[in-house]
Amino acid sequence: MIDFRYHLVSIIAVFLALAVGLAVGSTALTGTAEQALTAAQHRLTSQNKALTKQNGALQKQLAGDQAFAQANSARLLAGLLTGERVVLVAAPGYDSTVTSGLTTALREAGATVTGQVTLQSAFTTTSGQNEAKLSQFASNLATSAGLPPPAAPASPVSGQQEAAQVLAAGLLSGSGALTSTASQAILTGFSQNGFITVDSGAPASAPAELAILVTPAGSPPQQSVSEVLMAVATQLKSAGSATVMAGAVSSIGSGSVISAENNAGNVSTVDNADTEIGQILVVQALRFLLEGKTPAAYGAEPAAAPSPGPTPSAASVPKASSSAPVTGH
Repeated sequence: MIDFRYHLVSIIAVFLALAVGLAVGSTALTGTAEQALTAAQHRLTSQNKALTKQNGALQKQLAGDQAFAQANSARLLAGLLTGERVVLVAAPGYDSTVTSGLTTALREAGATVTGQVTLQSAFTTTSGQNEAKLSQFASNLATSAGLPPPAAPASPVSGQQEAAQVLAAGLLSGSGALTSTASQAILTGFSQNGFITVDSGAPASAPAELAILVTPAGSPPQQSVSEVLMAVATQLKSAGSATVMAGAVSSIGSGSVISAENNAGNVSTVDNADTEIGQILVVQALRFLLEGKTPAAYGAEPAAAPSPGPTPSAASVPKASSSAPVTGH
């Protein structure tokens, strides 16, 4: 049997070895380690100062660009959308800075903003039950409005595709000569069932021809929401003359709906529409589409702008009235 004193000696030896190790480390190694840490600290401090200085310069440059855009917006926008009618369709969680700025820019360009429709979460939810509900509801609305039954390929967002097809017909003039009563019935139906809200907007004498889909602000939405919004953009494009997807700078990034749409290439996109520059780009993008240009990505992430800049449209007489304006309920 091992004596207890043997254990005691072993324990004392272990602690003695630790003490010696700590003593050696705190004397022989301290100088080298301290020098390395001090050098790393100096490097990081220097890098931080350089980045801070660079960030300040970029902020000043951005402020100067925005001031230039604000001072020259009337000149840059004048006549680009004379006589055109535009509707805003906003996704849940949109940035109001985008919609208010776009409304101002569109009016400076000579367009009439017929109103704003905001999609609700009930519209973007992709559960099987909601898909079936949206599909049936869209079919019923289409029948009552005298439209062909909406059709969509089998997909996780087929209900939203069908609903967007009917909603676009109520907002835009390209789907045929819907009566004002039929157009209003479509908007009222979606609104009363909690799928959209309708803001009164500016009075208009006819349905819109152009559409702007405003994406959610903040971090990228779920992939299913992005798929829904891309489907909505496609239907707006089919029902009108031109559609642009616009979002705030905060929504830039991998996984955003604008990035997904850029890969698809169905409509033009602008990713900095919460800035004066971005709002001008949205109007110019619409002008380019009306001129038959291919959809493209504009804004901060691609660092692109319509080039050469679009020229003002010829003065035109406002289109004849054929439907009711977008109005609130």
